[in-house]
Amino acid sequence: MFAMIMNETGGPEVLQYGEIETPEPGPGEVRVRVAYAGVNPADWKNRQGMLAAFRPYVFPYVLGFDAAGVVDALGEGVTGFAVGDRVVTPTNHGQGAQGSYAEYVVANVDRVAPVPEAMGFAEAAALPVAALTAWQALQHNGGVQPGQRVLVHGGSGGLGSFAVQFARAAGAEVAATCSTGNVAYLRGLGVDRVIDYVTEDVTAAVKEWAPDGLDLLVNTAGASSLAHGLDLVRDGGAFVSIPTLVDDGDIPADVAAAAGRGIERVYSMMTDIDCAPALATIAGLVVSGEVRLPEIRELDLREAAAAHEAIQTGHTRGKIVLKVADL
Repeated sequence: MFAMIMNETGGPEVLQYGEIETPEPGPGEVRVRVAYAGVNPADWKNRQGMLAAFRPYVFPYVLGFDAAGVVDALGEGVTGFAVGDRVVTPTNHGQGAQGSYAEYVVANVDRVAPVPEAMGFAEAAALPVAALTAWQALQHNGGVQPGQRVLVHGGSGGLGSFAVQFARAAGAEVAATCSTGNVAYLRGLGVDRVIDYVTEDVTAAVKEWAPDGLDLLVNTAGASSLAHGLDLVRDGGAFVSIPTLVDDGDIPADVAAAAGRGIERVYSMMTDIDCAPALATIAGLVVSGEVRLPEIRELDLREAAAAHEAIQTGHTRGKIVLKVADL
C-alpha cells in the first residue's frame, strides 16, 4: 500500500510518500480502507520521537491515529461489522500498529464505530482523538454537571471546540479562552463568555465571571499558558489538563498543591474505555446538530508535512484532515 513513511524521527521533511506492506487484521481486528486520516498535535510529537514512552518506534514507520473509511477485511471472531461498512476509528496505532497516513489501517473492533449516512468521511476523520479526548476529560475525569461553571482554556482548537460544546450539551455554563481572531468563532459555538487572552487579563475575567470559583477547568493549551489556573477553581472543584508532552509543568507538585485545596487535579489522556460507544454517540450528536464540527481544512495525503507545519504552531483553528482516497 501507499503511505507517508518515516525512516527516522525528526522534522516534517522525514515524511516521505512511498510503499509499505499492507497490514493484515488479527483476531478481533478490522482492516479499514482509509478515505481520510485525521491530523492531531500528537502526530508531530510522535514524528519527533516524543511518544517513545508509550509505543515502540520500528522503522519504516507510519504516523496517524484517526481514520475514516470502509471495512476492507475482518479478523477472526469479529462480529457486528461487514466488509463495505462505513466506519471511523482511532486505530491501533497507539498500541504499536502502523498509523492512518496510509491506504489501509487496522483497529480492534472495540475501537471502531459506524459512520452515520448523513456524515462524510472527512467529517468523521475529524472526530476520534480530539472528540474522545474532550469527551473523556469532561465526562469521565471532570464529572461535568448541569449548571456548573466550566472554563475551557484553549477553546478554538480541534479538542477545545469539542470540549466547549460537550460542556454546553451537559447543561453547563461555559467560558473559553482564545486569541482575538477566534472570538467570533467561539461565540458561534454558543460559549457564554469568550475571553480574548490577547486583550484581556484571563485571571481577572474568570474571577468576574465565576466569583465563587470554577466548578471545572479544562486546560488544553499547556501549563505555562495558565500559570495560576489552580487559583481559578473553587474548593471541591476539578482541574483537568490534557497532557501536551512539551508543557505540562511539575505534575507531582501540581497534584499535591491541588489536593491541599480539596481540588481534584487530573491529567486526562484518551483511553479505550467505552471508545466505540462514545464515538458513536458523538457522531450522533453531530448529525443531530447538537454538536457542530470544528472547521475542517482538507489536504492531500502527500501534503502531510505541510499539515504538520501548520499544526505545530499550536494556533490552528479546528481540524486538519488528509485525503487518502475517494470512497
